[in-house]
Parts: sequence; structure tokens; C-alpha cells
Amino acid sequence: MKLRVQLHLHTTESKCTRIKTDSIIKPKQAIDLAKKYGIDALAITDHDTTSAFPKVKKYAEKKGIVLINGIEATTADGHLIGLGIDEGIENKINRKMSALEVSDVIRDWGGEVYIPHPFDVKDGLKQKVKEVDGIIEVFNSFRILSFEDKLANLAALKLKRPRAVGGDAHVPSMIIRGITVVDAEPDEESILKSIKKGKVSFENCNYIGIKEIKEWAIDRTLLSYGYIKDNIMHGWKVDRWYMNLANLSWMRHLENSALRHVKINRKNKVWDVLAYLSYSIALFYSVIKERRFTPFVLNL
Repeated sequence: MKLRVQLHLHTTESKCTRIKTDSIIKPKQAIDLAKKYGIDALAITDHDTTSAFPKVKKYAEKKGIVLINGIEATTADGHLIGLGIDEGIENKINRKMSALEVSDVIRDWGGEVYIPHPFDVKDGLKQKVKEVDGIIEVFNSFRILSFEDKLANLAALKLKRPRAVGGDAHVPSMIIRGITVVDAEPDEESILKSIKKGKVSFENCNYIGIKEIKEWAIDRTLLSYGYIKDNIMHGWKVDRWYMNLANLSWMRHLENSALRHVKINRKNKVWDVLAYLSYSIALFYSVIKERRFTPFVLNL
């Protein structure tokens, strides 16, 4: 039977280094949205945690939604998803481990390796996609620069890897984007086996809009307000070179001012201007990255 599956979704259980609440979708809300939009199976792939799964397992069964336990792990090489894994796998992996090491743990825990947004300029595996075997995500609704998905699809074809798509849903409207239609029985094992065999087609591969990204950025900032405020006051953890810049006194003053203003007036047009400015910078940066990654993919 044909099943509509969302393979990449985040809930409010997802945490990030500088944002306490990365997604605005509550765990039970994800199940309700899946039911509403005719999605038969849902993989919850929160950042570095499986904590949402036990909270909604019985609720998903009640609603008739096949729930796939997943995790999006942060590795030294980029993000890597485990699908069909057991709870608690986060205790066996850490950010210093390579993607290859984490992929071994995923398989040891009975899961399938799923490589999300491999050519994302920030969190993709990039050239490591050749070393790490797994299902390759060839569309991600967050990758609005599009070249990343084109290269992912070409890499999957050249490497003869299974392909799938995902919404990378962080807001409710994203849950119906990037749907993998699978010819399988309505259970986790059958779905994952069918994806590996290539018994798939894809639906609703439409990118999220810039204004939607802006609203998501504001929402997650407000949900993480206290956490961000505390880090601005006491100094950010320096895990990337640019965090030294963020800790400069004048930058912290600017950050605090922006945080205060977004809380007072989220409708201010300045946020639209900043969103389009950020997109323009990313577009320019993407040209450089596309030129870098294209020869690698063509030579696979």
C-alpha cells in the first residue's frame, strides 16, 4: 500500500547550542498535524535527543499514525539522522565523534542511516557523504538555495544510494513539505526497508518562504528568550570562531537591543529587511560553495 511519510521533523524537544527551543511544533501537535494532512507515518528527528518519542508513542497509536523513532545527531562532520533507533542512543554519541563513527552506532542500535541536507553549507556532511553509507535526502524544504538539493540528488544517483525527501519541519506549515510516498506495510520496519529498496516517489517538494523563515526565527527566539538573555549577559560559549565576535561588549549590547525589540514589536518591518538581507548574503555565499562542491559530485 502507498503510505505518505514525513521523514524529517523537529519538535520543541530539539535544542541547539544557541537556541533552547529550535522548533515550535509540540510533540503531540506533530501527531495531530500528521492526522490532519493525511500523513500516514512520521519520523521525529529531534536534535541530539529521543525524548519526544515516549511522550507521544501511545498518542500516535491512538491516532493511527506510524511513529518512527529518530534522532538528528550532531557529529564532527555535520548532521546525521538515525531512523528506527532505540531510545537513549543519545547517550552513546557526542559531537566530537565522526559521522562514520555515529553511523556505526546507529546501526548497532538497530537503525537506518539517513543523510540529511548533505551539501548544506553549514551542517551538511559535504564530501563525507562518499564515506558514510545511507539513505540520502535529495530534497529539504529549508534548503531554499536549491543547488544543495540538486547536488544531493546527483550524488545519490552516482553513489547508487537510496533516496528520500524530508520537510525538516520546524513550523506547522512545513510538515506537508517533502513527503516520501512509500510502497510498504504500515509499520516502521516495512517503511524503512522499502525506502532502501527504492520503492518511493516524492510529493510536495516546495521550499519554505523567506517570510516563513523570518517568523520561525522570531518564534524560536521568543521561546528561548530567557536562555538567550542569560548567555548575552554572561557570555556565549566559544565553539566557533565567530562566537568571539558575539562576545565583544558592543556586539552583546547590539544583541540585547535586538532581543528587546523583537519582544516588544515582532511586526516591525525591520525584521523583513534583515531577513531579505540575510538571504542575499546567503545567495552570494552559495555561489562560492556551489563551485566548490560541484566538481566533487561530478567526479564521484
